Amino acid sequence: MNSKTTCRIIGWMFLLLGVAGLTMGHLGSYLQFTQIESIISVSLGALAILAARRRRRVAALALLLLGVSCVVWDLTNIWSGQPLLGTMEPLDGVLHTLAAIWAIGTCTYDVLTWRRQISAM
Repeated sequence: MNSKTTCRIIGWMFLLLGVAGLTMGHLGSYLQFTQIESIISVSLGALAILAARRRRRVAALALLLLGVSCVVWDLTNIWSGQPLLGTMEPLDGVLHTLAAIWAIGTCTYDVLTWRRQISAM
């Protein structure tokens, strides 16, 4: 799967989670959203969807930034006694971690593929 498709899928996931958080504040008893979490999710999702409409390099860079931001988001909620962005629900942490792994992995795969293509010329 290339970076544009992955960027689009992860972007729609964050956008839908953010809109659900803004409108309802929760998804069942599994995900509770604060206002700032919802706004960050909507903005990350919108940026990822917009980046997926550009070149593959832009989508790969957006995936790298999205993955790093998800890792930082998770680590600040795990290590700090007072989470900055609200309490981290277990499912929320799993979604951010999986999105980060998938985003950084796809970005790395695309960069290595480009390097092989350039060195083969």
